[in-house]
Amino acid sequence: MKSRLKLISPAAAAAPRQRILSIRGLCKTFPGTGSFQKVLEGIDVDVKRGEMICILGRSGCGKTTLLNILAGFIPPTSGSLLLDGRPVARPGPDRCVVFQEDALFPWLTVEENIAFGLRAPQRTVRQEVERFLALVGLTEFRSYLPREISGGMKQRVALARVLILKPAVLLMDEPFAGLDAQTREEMQNLLLDLWARLNHTILFVTHDVAEAVKMADRILLMDTNPGRIREEIRIGLPRPRENEAGHFLEICRGLLAKLRG
Repeated sequence: MKSRLKLISPAAAAAPRQRILSIRGLCKTFPGTGSFQKVLEGIDVDVKRGEMICILGRSGCGKTTLLNILAGFIPPTSGSLLLDGRPVARPGPDRCVVFQEDALFPWLTVEENIAFGLRAPQRTVRQEVERFLALVGLTEFRSYLPREISGGMKQRVALARVLILKPAVLLMDEPFAGLDAQTREEMQNLLLDLWARLNHTILFVTHDVAEAVKMADRILLMDTNPGRIREEIRIGLPRPRENEAGHFLEICRGLLAKLRG
């Protein structure tokens, strides 16, 4: 079920692009044994509507903490976070999260999992579920339970379940890290295809350099102790991107050197 990418990046096509997310001076400190641990410090980011941004860094640099703050799961210690000009203080349907674990309801079928959370007239729900089953290539598996499908299919269900809600921002925390290499590539292509079709704004956390270069309009490279944005790298490669292409590999080598430095 490999997607063929035909559309260019929505972010590249949109002119001018509006700012949807504004982060200023964001810091996060957690209490420790007799002291406090500063996990994030001075995060400043603007995100434009329709962008695909990858947050790249080593384990422990605060990537997931930053995503949890954006989702409203935890508050920042200081700084501001605005979505469409409004402060983010709690979780909301305008921000949906896809985790590494699929977090599906095991007692619901594929179509019931996708429909869960969609508040609309029953006819609309049926039409939207049909649409998203087709978009993620699972129409024939609609009546299956999560235990009866593969890990890649579970992540397709998880993706459809949040996209059907039409969030303003999709937050993804290493969603494909637990998949085998072939399935991971298929999921990357599927996400890029859906992004081009549906024009979501996506913040995608990863520690995989090649994944970041394949997916991102921009990469936010993070340092550790405390976590801060060390550098912003704009990826100007045309889409779809071939992992074996010379310029692709050159960018990957440069990013690996920065991560090791």
